[in-house]
Amino acid sequence: MNSLDRLITSVEKRICQVFLILIIVLVFIAASLRWIGYPLVWSVDLAQLLFVWVCFLGADLALQQKRHIGVDIFVRNLPVKVQHALTIPIFILIILFLALIGGYGTYLAIINYRRQFSGLELSYSWATASAPIGSMLMIRTLLKTLVKQLGR
Repeated sequence: MNSLDRLITSVEKRICQVFLILIIVLVFIAASLRWIGYPLVWSVDLAQLLFVWVCFLGADLALQQKRHIGVDIFVRNLPVKVQHALTIPIFILIILFLALIGGYGTYLAIINYRRQFSGLELSYSWATASAPIGSMLMIRTLLKTLVKQLGR
């Protein structure tokens, strides 16, 4: 892993950590204030915004560490050479799917530019932009992994 990869991974981890802590604190404070009759109207929107970013960035971190759930009941019974041969088409399918998510996410980010969160004066594009950015990061991770696999 080169220094740029380490930097990107470090930034992803830090953002996920900070956002997750903010979500927990925000939801706790909002629930407490709602219980005593002072709801924070914007808290749900902000928690959702942070959560979608944690999901996409966390998905890339999980992908880097090979921690995604996989159904390998069929593949693990195949010979090792066949397992390795299946890696390439599977990765290509995943990359195509992520490109589709990224493309559609970009479209949503563009058309949601003027839409705002109801409790925040913030464009909804900040939430939908997580899809293309997260997809791009996952495609980058998959391509790096694929290059390593092909080098073996």
